[in-house]
Parts: sequence; C-alpha cells; structure tokens
Amino acid sequence: MTTKNLVEIRNLAKHFPIRKGFFNKQVGAVRALDGINLDIIEGETLGLVGESGCGKSTLGRVMLRLMSATNGQVSFDGNEIMQLDNAQMKPLRKQMQIVFQNPYASLDPRMSIAQILAEPLEVHNTFKGDNSALKAEVARLIELVGLSKEMLERYPHEFSGGQRQRIGIARALALKPRLIVADEPVSALDVSVQAQILNLLMDLKKEFSLTYLFIAHNLDVVRYISDRIAVMYLGRIVEIGPCLEVYGKPLHPYAKALISAAPVPDPDFDRSHRVLLQGDLPSPAKPPPGCPFHTRCPIARERCKVDVPPLREITPGHQAACHFAEELLNA
Repeated sequence: MTTKNLVEIRNLAKHFPIRKGFFNKQVGAVRALDGINLDIIEGETLGLVGESGCGKSTLGRVMLRLMSATNGQVSFDGNEIMQLDNAQMKPLRKQMQIVFQNPYASLDPRMSIAQILAEPLEVHNTFKGDNSALKAEVARLIELVGLSKEMLERYPHEFSGGQRQRIGIARALALKPRLIVADEPVSALDVSVQAQILNLLMDLKKEFSLTYLFIAHNLDVVRYISDRIAVMYLGRIVEIGPCLEVYGKPLHPYAKALISAAPVPDPDFDRSHRVLLQGDLPSPAKPPPGCPFHTRCPIARERCKVDVPPLREITPGHQAACHFAEELLNA
C-alpha cells in the first residue's frame, strides 16, 4: 500500500528570546523547538509524547502557523506554508484545525454554542448568507459529536468538561479539515470521560478520513489511539516508529525510561525493570552540548558529550537519535 505524507517538517526551530535590562537587550533564547524533522502520513494518527516542557504543544502550534517559526520548513500536502501571508494561509486553514487542551478556556463564555459552531463557517463564508443552511449545518455538527441540537442556545458554563470538549471537536470539524492537531484533548477530563472522547475521535477519523497529530503525556492514551509514536525530548524528536514497536522495543534510552515509568494497575507487576533517570531535566535555554540526553542517560559515553546523534533508521520505519541504539535493539 502506498503512503503519502500530508505534512513534512524539516529543521523546524522555535526560539523564545530572553531579554533583560532597561534596554530590553536579548541575552539568550529558550529553544522550545531545536531542529525538528517529522513526517505525518495521510490518514494516520501520530502520537507525540514527552515530558512537560519538551515542546510538544509548541510544535503543534508552529506547524499550524498559530505561532511563527524561528526557521525551518513546513509543507502541507506539498505546499510550503512558512512563507505564506495571512491571505494565502486562509484557504489552507480550513484543512488544518486544532482541538485545545482546556475545554474550559477554549470556548468564548459570551457566545452561545450555536454562535461558536457558526463562527468558522461565517469567517470562511461557507454558506454565503444562507442562514437556513447555516443553522442546519450547526445542528448537524452538534449531533455529530453526540450532543442534542436543543443544547445550541446554551452557553459553555452550562456544560461539563467532556461536553465542552465535544463542542470543541465539533468546531474543529466545521470546515471539513484533513488534519486535526489534538493538543492534550483529554488531560483535563475524568478517566471515564477520557475513554468517551477517545472513542469519538477514532469514530470521526474513520468516518471523515481524518489525519491526527495527537499530543499527550499519558502513554496509555497514546498507545490506545496512535498508529505511530514520536518521542520528544528538549525540543527534539529522539524516536519515532510504529506504536507497537516503540512500546515493545524502544530504541532510545529516554523512550525506554518513559515507557518503563508508565503506571501498571497490577500489584504483582514486576517493577524491577524500571529505568530510573538521574539528575534534572536541563534548561532549554542552556541545552547541554552533544546529545541533549547525555546528562541523564544510563548508557552515555564520551562520544555523547560531543557529537549530536542524528535521527536515523535502525529498523524499517523505526528511527532513533542515539549513537548506541543497536545495543538497545539487541539487548
């Protein structure tokens, strides 16, 4: 089966300047993204995991041009988008949408649900003044995510967290996108509600042939929904591969530690194989030289302190940025 890359990211960087003094002089930069190379295949769910502060959400926002990049390229369906102005980006925005993490903050409390769902359709002049068609589409959207059209005249404060997230998903679907960035869409919800939202996302993906970049820190959630997994550390992709391979045989020491630390609801589970990392996460304002993980890595050697390991293919479709990934493969 042939595969097509819907999104191609090359050498993407986002640096936030650090300024001090009366003249607001720049004295450094926080490297939120530091040379990201990533492909998202059309029709897949790519899970993106990593510690808080590693740059996951920043990557999603920069990729959608909600934030500007410091440098690098992002191609969507063959179109380079980093150099486009707002007018040129507007048609593409219909194809690229986002579901935000916090369902309590992502909906305007002054707008009714009908107004929230109608807004993207009005901005893009989808129905060209046909109010009856607009109302019918809004009703279809709310029912698509499992809510009643009788709820359209209510306001966000009248809904639970799970219901608000369903409304956020309906808004993202309004313009019939091809790509949805789901930025930790279930992290603020109860566990029972999380499963409902995940199943809804999976059903919608199948029905509308969607592509997801699913950002999360909960490894069980990512494993449940993803086809492939990318692991981020300190603004870099350190491993990417098929979901079962990354979980079954991680090829980067950080990915191995991250997966081994996932809680297992079994009191008899053997926890002796867990990898305990030493030291603290380095500051993205002053990343260490060489491999960014070498200060915490249990298998680091002198080479790791000097040479930055490239993201390379270790087994078919499975890449890792580690000089000694073959050791983990054969362990």
